Amino acid sequence: MTSIATTLDDPPENHTDYEAQMLSQIREFGWRATHVASDTSTEPCFTYSTGFWKTLGQPEVIVFDFPAALAHDVIGQMFNKQTQGEKFSQNEPTSGILGGENVYLLEVADDAVAEYLRSSVWFYKGHAFASLQIIWPDRSGIFPWHPDFDPTLKGLQTDISKISWPQ
Repeated sequence: MTSIATTLDDPPENHTDYEAQMLSQIREFGWRATHVASDTSTEPCFTYSTGFWKTLGQPEVIVFDFPAALAHDVIGQMFNKQTQGEKFSQNEPTSGILGGENVYLLEVADDAVAEYLRSSVWFYKGHAFASLQIIWPDRSGIFPWHPDFDPTLKGLQTDISKISWPQ
């Protein structure tokens, strides 16, 4: 557990109903998932965690274009595995997150953290925290940066990584 200041310590009267519910879930479960629906046909929905960094000292995670329930389950399984001491590799194919499929975990760029993980930024009071993007493959196991990636899935995962997707 990290000693970073969070809004958990703020007086409750300073919180909106949404914020109070979020803090209640983090206190009870150690984390919370925030799902952001797409408001355009060109931007995918996404879901991200808040609480991993505070509770486990592990990076927050974000995944694009998963239904809210699936994203919550995937993120929750990661939290549970990390609670038991499991560590996930970054910047290479990683198993154990999405069934039998490999995924990549790439560090999220600082400007993207501010844009996409807004509730986490609020929770951590603007202090820096680690975060990773879960990159999933198509049905053939090919990742979005590969020329043979399923063209019908292009654009469903926004590249918000610090290093940009491998080319």
